[in-house]
Amino acid sequence: MRFIGSKRLLLKNIDYVISQNITKYAQLNTFCDIFSGTTIVSQYFKNKYQIISNDLLYFSYCLQKSYVELNKKPIFKNLKISLEIEEYLNHLDITHSGFVFKNYSPGGKENRKYLSEENAKLIDGLRIQFDKWLKEKKINSLEYFYLVSLVVEATPFVSNIAGTYGAYLKNWDKRSFKKLYLNPLNIINNNKKNKSYNEDCNNLIKKIEGDILYLDPPYNSRQYLPNYHLLETIAKYDDPQIKGKTGIREYQNQKSNFCNKSYAQDALENLISNANFKYILLSYNSEGIISEKTLEKLLKKYSKNLFKKYRFDYRRYKKDKKTNKNKLFELIHIIDKKI
Repeated sequence: MRFIGSKRLLLKNIDYVISQNITKYAQLNTFCDIFSGTTIVSQYFKNKYQIISNDLLYFSYCLQKSYVELNKKPIFKNLKISLEIEEYLNHLDITHSGFVFKNYSPGGKENRKYLSEENAKLIDGLRIQFDKWLKEKKINSLEYFYLVSLVVEATPFVSNIAGTYGAYLKNWDKRSFKKLYLNPLNIINNNKKNKSYNEDCNNLIKKIEGDILYLDPPYNSRQYLPNYHLLETIAKYDDPQIKGKTGIREYQNQKSNFCNKSYAQDALENLISNANFKYILLSYNSEGIISEKTLEKLLKKYSKNLFKKYRFDYRRYKKDKKTNKNKLFELIHIIDKKI
C-alpha cells in the first residue's frame, strides 16, 4: 500500500542505526512502533523483538491486529469451509448496494468515482458478511480483524486515485477495472505476545515501557485521515456522516498535533519526556515543520550519553511544484533516554 511517509525504503537504514549504536543489541526485547501506519516497520522488526504498535487511525489498528498481534494465520474453524479463506471469499457471490456503493462509486447520487460499481458492491458485501459472522460468533475478534485487513490491503489496488483518497481521478485509471482480489497476509511468527493500540500516542506513552521506542511522527501539515478516509470508513463500516466532493468523514478526534506548527514541538517533547524506554529513534524530514536545530536541542535534553544524527537521501512522495525537486533527506536520530 502506498502511504505518505512510508519507511519501506528506509528499513535497512533504521536497522543500521540501531546496530551501530546499541552495543547490547541482541539483549533488547521490545520495540515500540508508536506511529505504525501500514505496520511496515513493525513487520520488519518483528523477527527480532516483541512488538508494541499504535496508530490513531482505525484502519491501521486493523492491520496491526493482523500483522503484529497474530503469529499465524487464523484457521476460521467455525466457518467450516474447505478452502483457504481468501479463495473462499474471492469466489463468493456477495455483492450488496451498501454505503460504499452509494457514496464512493458512480452508482451513488454524488457520482464519486473512487471505485467501480462492481468493486464498491463487493466491498459492501464483504464488510456486511464479516460483521454478520462476528455477531453470530462464527469468527472471533482476531479473525475479524484479519478479514477486514484483507479488504483494506486490497482496496488501493482497484481505487481510482493518484495515490491517496484526498481526491479521485476524473478519468478512470486502468486499475479501477480490475476486480477486487483478496491475497493472504504475510504473517510473521516471532513466538512473542505482541500488542497493538489505537490511541493518541501522548496518552499511550504513559502506560507502556520497553527497550526501543521508534518515533515516525507526521512532519508537515498534511493530516492523514483526509488522505485515507475511505480506508477508514471501510475498516469501521459505521455509516458515518460525510461531506464535500470527496465524501470525507468527520475527523476532529483524529487530528494530530504533530501536523500543526504551533503544537508539534510541544507534542514531541511531551512524548519523549514521558517515554519509559532505554533508547529512542526518531525519523523526521529535513523539511519538517520542526527544524533540525530544534530537534537536536530537544533530543539532547533527554539523552543520557548517546546522541547521533544520520541523513539519508529520500525521494519525495510528490515532486515540489515550486522547486521542481523530488529529493530530500530523512533524518534518523538515536538517543539513550534518561529514565
